[in-house]
Amino acid sequence: MRKNSIKFLFLSFFFLFLGCNTPEKQGTNATKGKSRYSQWLSYAKTEDGIKLFIKDPDNTSPIRILLCTAHPERVSSSSRAMDVLDVSNIKVATNAATHVGMLVALYARNNIGAVSMGKYLHDPTLKKRFDKGRLLELGGTSIPFESLSKQHINVWVSAGMEPLDQANEERFKALGIHWIPNYDWREEHPLGKAEWILFFGAITNHFDEAVAQFDAICKRYHAYDALPKGNQCKKILVGNFAGDFWYTPLQQSFQAQFFSQVDFCTFSMNYKGTGSMAVGAERIYQEAEACELWLNPGFPTKQAILNAFPKANQLRPFNQGSIFCYAHDLNKFWEQSALKPDIVLRDLIRIKQGNTAKSKLYFYREVK
Repeated sequence: MRKNSIKFLFLSFFFLFLGCNTPEKQGTNATKGKSRYSQWLSYAKTEDGIKLFIKDPDNTSPIRILLCTAHPERVSSSSRAMDVLDVSNIKVATNAATHVGMLVALYARNNIGAVSMGKYLHDPTLKKRFDKGRLLELGGTSIPFESLSKQHINVWVSAGMEPLDQANEERFKALGIHWIPNYDWREEHPLGKAEWILFFGAITNHFDEAVAQFDAICKRYHAYDALPKGNQCKKILVGNFAGDFWYTPLQQSFQAQFFSQVDFCTFSMNYKGTGSMAVGAERIYQEAEACELWLNPGFPTKQAILNAFPKANQLRPFNQGSIFCYAHDLNKFWEQSALKPDIVLRDLIRIKQGNTAKSKLYFYREVK
């Protein structure tokens, strides 16, 4: 049962990781806010608090403006065209591991009231709370409005996994719960995804700490980016089959951003696009002949790969090369990788250099 759950969660994350198709844009200035790398989030400090501007990647909704303040009584009624969030008493429900990781990094565990798939939490403190029934399990596809109210949840941070029709939106409002979209998974640059820590800093009244952490992340990321990588284009195989097709990253995709920083290249990165490329088995077997390294198959062992894809042993890297993935501890990767793009980059550099002892890698392990 656990294996099936992990497989389902991996596939869900895999498609979120590769499946977005958004215009290429970096460091946007949505309306009056500013950002450094994010396309969909910008922010501004005001005398009343932190103002967040959240842009819909699909352009189907207007820009969401949220004022995060510890003194909502100071905000004039004329300013109520934006949502006003009282950050002095926040209890968050979230259905994404990335959100949990960012809240943990800000020492805002006490602001978390509900999570999805709680039994797979990586953070030990939150795991204990969940096991003791102190965190609400969201579960399923429907929104547990009654349970949210009983748990005094007043913020639902959405990763887009639940339906938000007019009826649900009205129920949120009636219960006094702010529904706030989070589009970190739609970012194309690793630092754009990491920049959403400022969103969580704003809503939990830890904005200055979030800024300090993001500055440090950027500094470390660029330091690793400056390291020598070896040969300019090492051909690799990326991904695995999902049904009849193999999904591999396109040129401007989130995953490809990491690979290009390390001078890894896979055939799909010759094609423009921000999502993934669906390829049949024949093409994959051909491309694999030029590769000695296979990354991100989504499973922790070769046997697990074969169980899902029996003909994987016909791929050259399976028998004549090496395979690396983060699947030995997916929960850790889901919760932490968005805020540790520098560590993901460092792992990939070390894999390319052959410096792959367990003590040298943080997220990745060799698949054997």
